[in-house]
Amino acid sequence: MLFLTPLIHPLAKRIEMYSRRIYGINPISVHIERDPSIAWAGNPNWVGTAVWLPELPSGAPPENATDWHAWAKTLGGTDALVAFLRVTITCREPTSVVVNPPKVRRDILPVGNPPKGIISVSQTGGASLTPRRIEVNLDMEAAIWVNEDGRRVEALSLLLEPGDSEQFFIFIKATVGRQQWHLELPVIVDGKREVMRIDDDGRRFILHGGEGMDGHFWVDEKWEIRSFD
Repeated sequence: MLFLTPLIHPLAKRIEMYSRRIYGINPISVHIERDPSIAWAGNPNWVGTAVWLPELPSGAPPENATDWHAWAKTLGGTDALVAFLRVTITCREPTSVVVNPPKVRRDILPVGNPPKGIISVSQTGGASLTPRRIEVNLDMEAAIWVNEDGRRVEALSLLLEPGDSEQFFIFIKATVGRQQWHLELPVIVDGKREVMRIDDDGRRFILHGGEGMDGHFWVDEKWEIRSFD
């Protein structure tokens, strides 16, 4: 019986894979965390954050920079310069997963002349946090995979067992304009390609570049204006 095992196991795996396809069972689940305060939970307060606001707020911003995203939304603001998403892939069945760089879909919205609103920037300290990530450049409509050591890789390739989870970040950057965007992420699961749309719960994200604007930094309990140039 032992000599049959190498033959039976691959066959069983293939039958299992086709069964999932027939019954429409996806062997993985994917969660997109859009709130930076949750995405960076457990890390030191070292994440630089910037937000676009319609006007300079009268009060102080949140102490923790990762809370600025939610704070800005209550004031009618959006992310600026860089946005962060965290992706969690959880496996239900033994599965191979390949995650390729996403297609970048964006439009430039009017910003006014001079640009309307202000950009508020948090003060942070400590070492940079550099997780495994996809880096998206909205200005160039380009995206690449980057390892923790900063080395570029072609794609993320995983072999997952039931209950396994893998996480990575997506860093989205813009320097110009007010950009409306979403991503189309190609994921190959057991050899079958799926395209997952990443957006803001059905809406497109907004990210504001800093070109032509000054940054308002919160320093010593007051706002200090500094140029991005």
